[in-house]
Amino acid sequence: MLAKTDKLGIVRDLNNNALLANDITMLHSHREEHRKKIEIHNKLNDINIMKEQIQQCLSLRDEITEIRQLLQDHIERDNKWQA
Repeated sequence: MLAKTDKLGIVRDLNNNALLANDITMLHSHREEHRKKIEIHNKLNDINIMKEQIQQCLSLRDEITEIRQLLQDHIERDNKWQA
């Protein structure tokens, strides 16, 4: 939130109590740009988390496939032994 001051061209940022010697529209533009950068950073973090989760799922799938094959081999050997 911004508050006007007695001096022309200076505003006070109420979030951190800083005096800013900028045009208020430029400040709003800068804040919007910063917000977009944070949003993109958060989305990239989400993508990286999803990539990691996908890798974990693929690893689990491979392990399950291996276990399935071992079980099938065991069942086949057991069936031959009983025959």
